[in-house]
Amino acid sequence: MKHSRVINSLGHAGLLPFLVAVWAVHAELSFWEWSASQLFLSYSVIILSFLAGALWGKAIELEESEVSCLLLIGSNAFALTGWLAVLLGKDYLPAGLAVSMTGFILVYLVEHKTQGLLLQGMGSAYLKFRLTLTCVVCLAHLLILILIL
Repeated sequence: MKHSRVINSLGHAGLLPFLVAVWAVHAELSFWEWSASQLFLSYSVIILSFLAGALWGKAIELEESEVSCLLLIGSNAFALTGWLAVLLGKDYLPAGLAVSMTGFILVYLVEHKTQGLLLQGMGSAYLKFRLTLTCVVCLAHLLILILIL
């Protein structure tokens, strides 16, 4: 896998804000007018949008096909899902968190389903890595939900 060391480092580093936010929610910290759970959701949506953009980038490299068109549409749907999560999170934080978590699961499922097209040359190690990251992110979402309900 190209750039595996950088990819692994950035992926694991990307988990730190999720984990710190869980701790901050548990400690009932806030930052200016933002609760730790709101900051968690905003970071979550940024990462979800990043993953959607990565799908877009891979889809435009593919030959024009039904699958590549669906990936392009799906990448936009995931980004809009993140926006919906933010909008919900303003007044309905648990719903926003659930929408965001669902987005992460769906992005992973799309990657898994289309791995032959999207992950050419990357091997199964990348997909296992993505599964690990997705599981930690979803666990963090669940912990936040438990802490705020």
